Amino acid sequence: MLGNRRRFVGLRSQNTHRDVFHSRSSPYWLLASLFLTGCLPSSCSRNEPRSITPADSLSREFAQTFPVDTLTVLEAINPGMDELQYPRTLAYDANGLLWVTDTARHILLAFESGFVEPVERDTIPDSFPYLAGFRGKSVFAFSPATHSVYEITEGNIEREIFIGGPVPERGGLRYVTATETGFVSKVVAPEFEGYLALHDVDGEIVEQVALPGPDWRYAGLLRTRGEVVYSLSGFRPMVDRYANGSLDSLALNGFDSPMLARSLQFMNGDTHAPPLLSSSADLAGDYIFVLNMRPGWAQLDVYDLEGQLQHLVTQPAPSFNQEYYPTDIAVRQLSDGSYEIAISIVKPEPRIERYSWSPR
Repeated sequence: MLGNRRRFVGLRSQNTHRDVFHSRSSPYWLLASLFLTGCLPSSCSRNEPRSITPADSLSREFAQTFPVDTLTVLEAINPGMDELQYPRTLAYDANGLLWVTDTARHILLAFESGFVEPVERDTIPDSFPYLAGFRGKSVFAFSPATHSVYEITEGNIEREIFIGGPVPERGGLRYVTATETGFVSKVVAPEFEGYLALHDVDGEIVEQVALPGPDWRYAGLLRTRGEVVYSLSGFRPMVDRYANGSLDSLALNGFDSPMLARSLQFMNGDTHAPPLLSSSADLAGDYIFVLNMRPGWAQLDVYDLEGQLQHLVTQPAPSFNQEYYPTDIAVRQLSDGSYEIAISIVKPEPRIERYSWSPR
């Protein structure tokens, strides 16, 4: 057992508004490691071209045929800066317990009965931990700082598992999630041959596939469904799927965003940073729930497993707030067919919002 006294040679958090695509010598990515850069819907110029790609135009037309449903609010958990400072990732385990990582405090939290306040389950110093899933009685947290996964059981770190494979000398984006037989990793960076890999329970690579194209295209967390790996993409409306040794891209038909014109500008080289279209997504039941970035409110695009839009859902009474920034989403299906949804938010203040929703 490693215990909590062990210190790691980690990298300290940096200014979270620096551009990840142009700070290759910066350790900033360890804290943000995803999407705190580029341009959000609330922060870009309003006087921009409106042209979008033909595919995005068809997708927008399709989205406009859907009515908008409303989430039912369960609660907003805002325990205060001393308890929750930067909730970065969250997920429900098989028992419905909600787990959260706080990358500012380097801790793993769980919300127990009543979801009133979080309970600290362990501290991993200098790790900037990301949830990496569950297996049996264990929960796993990935540390980009050490490129390793910590297995935590009953509030104790049982072991540190180093994830094999090449990593960039500086910067880049790294993600890991647990499976029933080991782990999946994704590593991308400028001027680096990005890849997605399957690992055994000890972190050794057993299978690997290249991720061709620009590194920003693959910026996004990993999800699994059975033997299929879903690789999220925050800067384009698509999901990459890996199964049986092959990788294919799944376009999200029906995705719409006020940032699609800016996305085309970036792909044409007319702006320096890509706009963030989605900070996260999760799979539950027969759906992919995509957190569609909006300037002040939660919007969920609900797709079937082939990427066809099925529902549009928002929180009640959406309103503009340029400081709003959600980081992750966790969804679980209940026995009555409804869904429980949790969203982690860092701005305007750190909190967890919980909702329920039933498909019509």
